[in-house]
Amino acid sequence: MTTTYGTTPDEEFLGDREDDDLDQSLRNIEQAVRTVQRAFDEIDRCNRLLDHAQESGAEVIQELDVLLRHREHAAVPALLDRLDALGAEVARSEADRTVVRRILFGEDEDDEPADAVGAWSVPRLTADDLPRVPTVHDVEDPGDSTLEDMWERDQALASRQHEVRRERTRVAGGHLRTVTARAVDSFGTPGATAALLAGTRRAYVLWASCVR
Repeated sequence: MTTTYGTTPDEEFLGDREDDDLDQSLRNIEQAVRTVQRAFDEIDRCNRLLDHAQESGAEVIQELDVLLRHREHAAVPALLDRLDALGAEVARSEADRTVVRRILFGEDEDDEPADAVGAWSVPRLTADDLPRVPTVHDVEDPGDSTLEDMWERDQALASRQHEVRRERTRVAGGHLRTVTARAVDSFGTPGATAALLAGTRRAYVLWASCVR
């Protein structure tokens, strides 16, 4: 039996099904395109956040330079807190980036190499690495000395102690600045950033002990 339009019911059914399959395929393609676009938008967001964090980190370093020059040790922890917050925000963003890249490119490996921490690391500085402050035991006693000789030796020792303490402060402050700057530079590598931010706390304690 033929229909009014000259086709059989089976032919009408097959035609409708082909149209439905085509519509579904188009919807699937459209959905895939939207998913890819959202993924690239997410990567753009991560890039913007990373750029903002590094700019903010650079501002923190500038403020740190001022505090180091003026030996204002009490204000430094607040700066380090700001860096910790920036580092945590970037770490969350980079975790999102990793997920998106796996969706887009099927990457199963971590973006952060296992040796990333070592590549960014700064050798640790301790009090034993700083110049030793001389004591009275380091001053040679010629034996029979006048009170004037003793006074001059005491003055020379005090002057040398002052110079060494200044050098200890300079070295410790430079180390703190180096570790902090390296932490900001490593923001795109969260594992290295975490290790370096922990290092800034140790470096601060050492510098503060020289200033006080």
